[in-house]
Amino acid sequence: MKRLILLSAIAMVTGCSMQSTTKSVSVKAIEESNLSYVEAEKIDKFVVKRAEEFKYFNKTILFATQFDKLRITKSTDKDVAESWGDSTWKEMDQICEHLDYFAEKIFREKNEFVPVKQGGVDVLAIQFSLIDYTPYSSRYEDAAGDTVGIQSNSSGVGLVTVRGVLANAKTGELVAMVEDTIEINGRTASYGNLSSMHDSNNKAAQNIAWRNSFRRFVDNLHQELVRLKYAQVVGGN
Repeated sequence: MKRLILLSAIAMVTGCSMQSTTKSVSVKAIEESNLSYVEAEKIDKFVVKRAEEFKYFNKTILFATQFDKLRITKSTDKDVAESWGDSTWKEMDQICEHLDYFAEKIFREKNEFVPVKQGGVDVLAIQFSLIDYTPYSSRYEDAAGDTVGIQSNSSGVGLVTVRGVLANAKTGELVAMVEDTIEINGRTASYGNLSSMHDSNNKAAQNIAWRNSFRRFVDNLHQELVRLKYAQVVGGN
């Protein structure tokens, strides 16, 4: 009886695995480049060098998120832009730590591309950078009495573009690059939008907005990586 149950379980697992590999991902070559676009479902931009290479990665090494090249969009309201321009290194580092936390947590809990501390032949190195930011509200330190920030809270804290560079941890060779522009707000499936909160310009509310938004981004990216790893690649160079 136990043997029958075991055989049934193996058959179910094998069936699920075969079903995963039969799905396809379309890849389109970029002219005059050795890179190709992946038709991603959840990420704005996903380019790869060799899409098939993802099948060989089982682990990741995650480097700390960078913000040294972050720029404030020119169209930003002057007072709001000055507020974020006055951010200290510590303040921005704390924002980036939210992204680092969820990258480590989600990749570990999903049991695919599990984080490790040392590179290897099956290890994918990943580093994120914040590269472009359109704030709708001032930093919480400056938000009190800021009518511009208060009026714009219905849209959340702002829009930020995150870039991820993915490389072979053993050779250092580029594997892929991703970019996604995400809305920074406190929306979750159960709690609604940041604008529904009584005071969305306080420290707790802005932290919730950054954390929830980064969590959605990392979860979406992980799904794309897993999809590419197990799918049949169509097109490309």
